[in-house]
Amino acid sequence: MKPRHALTLLLLPAVLLAAGCGGSSSGGSSSPSTPASVPAGGGQVIDIPISSSGFSFTKTSVTAKAGTVTLKAMNPQSVAHDISIKGNGVDVTGNQVSNGGTSTVTANLKAGTYEFFCSVPGHEQAGMKGTLTVT
Repeated sequence: MKPRHALTLLLLPAVLLAAGCGGSSSGGSSSPSTPASVPAGGGQVIDIPISSSGFSFTKTSVTAKAGTVTLKAMNPQSVAHDISIKGNGVDVTGNQVSNGGTSTVTANLKAGTYEFFCSVPGHEQAGMKGTLTVT
C-alpha cells in the first residue's frame, strides 16, 4: 500500500498541473478575440494622436466612410485627455487616459460633418478639437 500511496503523491501534482493548464488555456482562448479598438462588426478605425504637449490633436481634419467609425487617440502627456464625437444627433465620449494610454470612441455615423474633441472641461475651448467629415 505504501508504494501505491507514494506513486499517487508523485502523480497528483502532475495531474493537477495538467488540469490547471488545460482550464487556463481554454479560458484564455475564450477571451474576446477582437481588440477593443476594432469594432466587432467591422468598420473603420482612424488614429488621431494627441500632441506631445498642449491642448491639441496632431490632426484637425479627418475623413471616414459612413458606418461604424472608431477614433483612437494615444495620449503621451501626463495630463488626462480623451477623444469624443458630437454632431448630427451623436454625442459619445471616450475614456480619459494619460501617460501613453489610448482613448477610443466608436459610433455609427451617417454622412455629414462631426466634431471630434476632448471632453475634459476646458480642453475643447482651449482648441482641442477637429472636424470629422463622413462621406
